[in-house]
Amino acid sequence: MHQLIAGHFKITMKSVLRTSIQTLDEIVHDAQEKKLIVRGKLIKEDAWFDRILTKLGNVGAHFRESMVRRHVYLAQSKLVASYEFTLTAVSEDRLAFSIDWDDNVPGVVRAGRRRRIVSLNQLDFQYAMDPDERVYGLGEQFSSYNHRGRRVPVITGEQGMGRGMQPLSFIFNGMFPGSAGSWHTTYTAIPHYVTHKARSVFLTNYTYSEFDFTDEESVTIRAAAPTGLITGQIIGAKTIPDVLRSYTDYAGRMTPLPEWPLNGVILGLTGGTEKVRKVHKILNEGGVKVSGLWLQDWGGARNTSIGIERVWWNWRLDKDQYPGWIQLREDMKAKGTHLLTYVNTFLMDATSSKGDFYRHAKANGYMVRDIKGEVYRLGSEPGVTYGLLDLSNPACVKWIEDIIVDMVQTTGAMGWMADFGEYLPFDAMLHSGELPIEVHNRYPEEWAELNRRAMRRANLEGKGLFWSRSASTKSPKHSALFWLGDQMVSWDAYDGIKTAVLGALSGGLSGLTLTHSDVGGYTAHPLKHRSVELLMRWMELSAFADAIFRTHQGNRPHHNAQPWWSPELVEQLRVCVDMHVALKEYKIELMRESAEKGLPMTRSMIIHYPDDPVAATLTTQFLLGADLLVAPVLDKGATHVHMYLPPGDVWVDVWTTQRAPAQPDAKSVEDGGRGAWITVDTPMGWPAVFVRQSDGKAARHSAALLRDSAMDRGGVPATRRVRQMDSLDKIVLGLM
Repeated sequence: MHQLIAGHFKITMKSVLRTSIQTLDEIVHDAQEKKLIVRGKLIKEDAWFDRILTKLGNVGAHFRESMVRRHVYLAQSKLVASYEFTLTAVSEDRLAFSIDWDDNVPGVVRAGRRRRIVSLNQLDFQYAMDPDERVYGLGEQFSSYNHRGRRVPVITGEQGMGRGMQPLSFIFNGMFPGSAGSWHTTYTAIPHYVTHKARSVFLTNYTYSEFDFTDEESVTIRAAAPTGLITGQIIGAKTIPDVLRSYTDYAGRMTPLPEWPLNGVILGLTGGTEKVRKVHKILNEGGVKVSGLWLQDWGGARNTSIGIERVWWNWRLDKDQYPGWIQLREDMKAKGTHLLTYVNTFLMDATSSKGDFYRHAKANGYMVRDIKGEVYRLGSEPGVTYGLLDLSNPACVKWIEDIIVDMVQTTGAMGWMADFGEYLPFDAMLHSGELPIEVHNRYPEEWAELNRRAMRRANLEGKGLFWSRSASTKSPKHSALFWLGDQMVSWDAYDGIKTAVLGALSGGLSGLTLTHSDVGGYTAHPLKHRSVELLMRWMELSAFADAIFRTHQGNRPHHNAQPWWSPELVEQLRVCVDMHVALKEYKIELMRESAEKGLPMTRSMIIHYPDDPVAATLTTQFLLGADLLVAPVLDKGATHVHMYLPPGDVWVDVWTTQRAPAQPDAKSVEDGGRGAWITVDTPMGWPAVFVRQSDGKAARHSAALLRDSAMDRGGVPATRRVRQMDSLDKIVLGLM
């Protein structure tokens, strides 16, 4: 286990000793308990050196006429561990399993050597999979959609900056080892996948694991298991929606948000009272509906030595930064705008009053410790150190929960960002005495549960919200909302706008059903800042893809384009926020569906078209519910998008009510139907959106409101065209 820069980890599974023979000695069926138990032995085959010694020993025993004793010795000299594999019926389509084995056993006996006790602390769980089966999920995956052919580590951590894009990743790793991340790094470590054949396996303990899909006919789950126990469940259903319903029966389901966040933009701001009032006035005069002001620096802000704006992690209102906070809150409330704040899992070390909470936590043992028993000091940039809350300590949990409740009561906030949760080091010491490898992936869930309790205690259940970045298996049960983390302010598929789409689609298959991204992205660096075009296109994406419409200034706010910088940007914001508001009734219906069935609001096409080989690969378009099909602009300078219309439905342009010029077959893929490709012009403010002709009432109403907003803008531009996709484009894109 390698601790890189804070929040970044690299784990290598090494097999020093491996059993290779599995016996099946006993099968017990308990019909009353709906349980099947398989027992047997795991045996290590002799190494080549041991086999040579065995043959020499056999020769000597033969001449001494002691072969009987020799056979007894050989039988007892092997490494043998007992195992028990249990299957229990949980429901009609779900089986729970547990694999328990002797984790400490006598090792191999060698002549002249004392037999050592060895630890069996890894398990390879291998089972069959159809060669043509496609695999999706495993939390928010930002670079892999169908995981077949990959080995995917399941560990929560920082996703990194660049994630393989060169030379940027090389530069970042050179300055801060590990900071660039990799294709598989993610904030959400969820050991759950679903196949297009509606089969699913997930682990229910939290240890580190790797899902290996590189074999054509099998899957191997390799899990680190210091306690000699692995647990999980298997789902076999008729459809993918049935899998998601069954999976969220276990993981928990997200509940509908209050309505007010859907009434406008939640604007991310820092800079103090005067700036907040000034920006709100600009947007108000531009006709932008503002439902919230998210003031991340409510506790104070500072600029770091590397030019990044950071807030102080000492969860107390900074009255110098925000003089007249109460009056600001009341003035905004009168305009239908709520204030929101920020909290995370850290406490900043500072000699000023900004370090008060750090010093209190240190004195009371509320932060995780290093092997010397001191506060485990983390740092992600020069001159900044902080401690991580030890959520295995009940006293710490109560203390920080009280602080969050006090934050809400003092500020009158209606919500907050509950940031981080991915940083627990593997060489730390916990109050509970547990091993960090068993807790690391569980930490996000405990952080979300703590925040949910605080929300209830502050009387905001059903009225307010908080949003989480990190997640583990049961996080959906606790988190009110997720966001996709710190995308780069770029167009690329490594860490830019494209990964925001893929992350949402992948996470939705693992219970993260209500999510959103920072409009415009977050991470900038001296060579890359947010452009006006990227910000405007991201607004279009968020209007349809996101449960709430929330902006972020980014880590370099004075260099990134901001929504209030020009009349053009204010107008684009107004238009896209109006789209978001027009979809309110439909999104509320989808939130209820999420709470009832575990279906995500923003959906991968495989959920409703699992057997369509084209839909199986698409990450540039998505379904909003089952009725709206959206293809956002994800490329710089693009003036049109190519869009795939799946078979079995008639698709209508939401802006004109005209049927697409090329329609898919009326029959489904299962019955031999084929989809159709079209090309849609996308002038700024007119994303490609189509609605099923057989849509539901809420979708039909929202589509009508979208058309009304189009009429308010003077109607669809005359230059906008929707046409059958050109054959040459199909050849270039490999579609023919």
